Amino acid sequence: MFFKEAGTVMPIWQIHRVDPGFIYVIESHGRYKIGKTKRAEDRLKAASTWLPDMMLIGFKPFWGVSYHERQLHTGFARYWYAKEWFNFEGDDGVRDLLLEGFSAFSDDSPDRNSVDFIYWFNGEGMAEFLIEMDQQKLSLPKFQKQESFNQKRRS
Repeated sequence: MFFKEAGTVMPIWQIHRVDPGFIYVIESHGRYKIGKTKRAEDRLKAASTWLPDMMLIGFKPFWGVSYHERQLHTGFARYWYAKEWFNFEGDDGVRDLLLEGFSAFSDDSPDRNSVDFIYWFNGEGMAEFLIEMDQQKLSLPKFQKQESFNQKRRS
């Protein structure tokens, strides 16, 4: 959608080009790390020293990388394992949601990724976790512990 202002056509949404970086997903022994970095090459080199058998799912560029990483950590809170690690054991559908969704992001367009993220995140129902966390007035770590504990009890 667009709107007209002083004879020009402007997009209804504006991309805030701040906090540039990359979100990455790596897999090691069936667990997935969702992290962020400013420099993909340096992070990959460092990670390969402490996780030599890791599998890189991908590095994707974003604006607002801290915000987007936090959104993902909240959206997958039920599967939180520790720190930035998630365990989707027993729920291949959610694991596939992460892997397929993340792989679909562009390798070189932070503008496109930042917009597409909103549609993916909201369209898959992950925003409901943000609302729940806010209503309970919980920090992200407390919310992750609560949700992952509840998920284990349901299994």
